[in-house]
Amino acid sequence: MPAHAQHAPQARATWDPAALDTLLRIGREDQAGREQLARAAATQDTAVIFATLRADSVRTRWVRGAVAARGWPARSRVGAEAQGAAWYVVQHSPDSAWRAAMVPTLERLAEAGELPRGDVAALADRVAVHRGQPQRYGTQFDVVEGRLVVAPVADLAGLDARRAAVGLMPMAEYVRLLAARLGLPADWPPRP
Repeated sequence: MPAHAQHAPQARATWDPAALDTLLRIGREDQAGREQLARAAATQDTAVIFATLRADSVRTRWVRGAVAARGWPARSRVGAEAQGAAWYVVQHSPDSAWRAAMVPTLERLAEAGELPRGDVAALADRVAVHRGQPQRYGTQFDVVEGRLVVAPVADLAGLDARRAAVGLMPMAEYVRLLAARLGLPADWPPRP
């Protein structure tokens, strides 16, 4: 092999139709179990919780490998649905190190218009909450005694302004919609 060929960058695989079909299927699977998961958390149904965590782990391995081989499935290349499927997997991944590592990449893509800024805000919130830090956008909740409780938020007074800046709806409206969708009561505003 010539010396110059040893250092030539390797071409990345593309998001071919088979890979996109798998990504879309994985995204549908991720979303199918989410509402069931919230109800399982409220009733402490560990069978559903552990099954979801196993499935999240399998989806994470596939998407992490696909992204490493092909790059992030940018909206302009694969469409909003496929890009959204990849984001769901990152957001719900049990691999907290990978989630955190993806934030800068997804921030750059959001700045370029390839990903909704609200998606990056939700991922950054999840990373912060996992690290025991307050979230900035109020996207993360816990289920406590059968109720949705927002995880701690930094600067509650500026919350709706930050949410608006990244394209998220006002917090009170979001809490109402989330509670209705999950069929769980919610505490908002937070109790002192």
